[in-house]
Amino acid sequence: MIKKQLNVFEGKNAVRDFLNPSNNPMIPLVELPTQCNPFHKDGVQIFAKLMNMLPLANVKSLPALNMLLEAEESGRLKKVHTLIENSSGNTVFSLATIARLFGIEKTKAIVSHEVTWGKLQLLRLFGTQILVNEEPICPDPSDKESGIYKARQKGKSKGWFNPGQYDNEANPRAHAKWTAPQIWKQTDGKITLFCAGVGTTGTILGVGNYLKQKSKNITVVGVARSPNNPVPGVRTPNLLREIAFDWRKATDYLEEIGTRESFEESLKLCRAGLMVGPSSGFALAGLFSFLAKQKEAGNLNDLKNRDGKIVAVFICPDSPLPYLNEYFEYLDESNFPTIENEQLLINKPERKKEKVELPPFVNVEIGAEDAYKVLYSYASKELWELINKNKSVSVMEGVKLIDVRTPEEYQHAHLPSSENINHTEVLDKISDLSKKWKNEKVVAICRSGRRSMIVAEALQNNDVDAVSVQGGMIEWSRLNLPRWRSEICKVN
Repeated sequence: MIKKQLNVFEGKNAVRDFLNPSNNPMIPLVELPTQCNPFHKDGVQIFAKLMNMLPLANVKSLPALNMLLEAEESGRLKKVHTLIENSSGNTVFSLATIARLFGIEKTKAIVSHEVTWGKLQLLRLFGTQILVNEEPICPDPSDKESGIYKARQKGKSKGWFNPGQYDNEANPRAHAKWTAPQIWKQTDGKITLFCAGVGTTGTILGVGNYLKQKSKNITVVGVARSPNNPVPGVRTPNLLREIAFDWRKATDYLEEIGTRESFEESLKLCRAGLMVGPSSGFALAGLFSFLAKQKEAGNLNDLKNRDGKIVAVFICPDSPLPYLNEYFEYLDESNFPTIENEQLLINKPERKKEKVELPPFVNVEIGAEDAYKVLYSYASKELWELINKNKSVSVMEGVKLIDVRTPEEYQHAHLPSSENINHTEVLDKISDLSKKWKNEKVVAICRSGRRSMIVAEALQNNDVDAVSVQGGMIEWSRLNLPRWRSEICKVN
């Protein structure tokens, strides 16, 4: 029984009814305060669609629910005892939770070997079985080693079911059914600009198509992840090749955004009272990038409605809570308040212990552009040409370039003439390596600058002239500085 006016759910199907958006008030749509909207004076209203306010606190719960509802209606869930899905995050966590309400007790997640420990713990918390898969670089769904292929094949077994979020039309239909109609009603049909990050592309396809059917005056902006810039839940343009949906038909523009902007914008939103995660900051940063380009080109008027306003809505997929550690990894300490009397803490996190035990970070970091000048004598354009032609490249005489990431990270992309030595190996052999590199200037790089800073500090303590590239490969890639990339990871 559902008492909508009182928001009460009771009876044997109470939780299942509660998780269905059709039985709940609309998901909040909140206009950003002026301090979070640099285009306020240009007549732009920006609204956050807070999908983190859903019962399971994430946008993926909608396609998860709809995929199971449609499968049940078609009889595909009969005698199913286990779901299996290729997902490391919100989709499979939502599936595992909702599936129990359909009588399916077991859900297995095929996760990438690069998944963070925090995500694994979240999946385990909600009772999800986990199979770690060593994903190929830039996997194709037809690649027998990819998680998508393995989930699809196992889903054909007796008693198993693979919802298949990457090609199941119930995914975008969920947003055409619930998300898009709400946005249209909540903006009184005055929306002119919609923006969302692209992962499985279900959101942008379902919402985009619906809005475009309602009005020709709708512009849809998709936001993709810049290469080598980790942001949860979204993909690079290259990785979007895995997706079977024709999402480009609903998308007018595609912006690329990196790690730092995503976490910075998320932090601003959180401090303004909107508890949204990095993929929300990612979508907002993409919206800002698009608006800045349109303003520079003098095209903002083309985006206005009859009232002379630009009404923009962006999707906030989830909360910051699953990603707390990553904020402190990807953002500088200057973004956070200091802790008085920190030395009195008994249970300090390992990250803090590492930082306290190291000497002050004086002359330890070097900016990516300055590092490039130290490393290479080539102009950027010239070095790109040499890399693309597979020509031999060397660093400056007397300079040693070490990449302290894992071999898997190194294989995706790395700086030319860098030597890959895992940071744990450097620290284990610090005495021998310090003697070896005594007369060289050592430049260390990792993904975000954290591991390389620890390595540079350790080398400096052993009288080696060592520095760490600030922001690591994330910053290097954001600046589009020359780097070697795997052939199968390049976008044609």
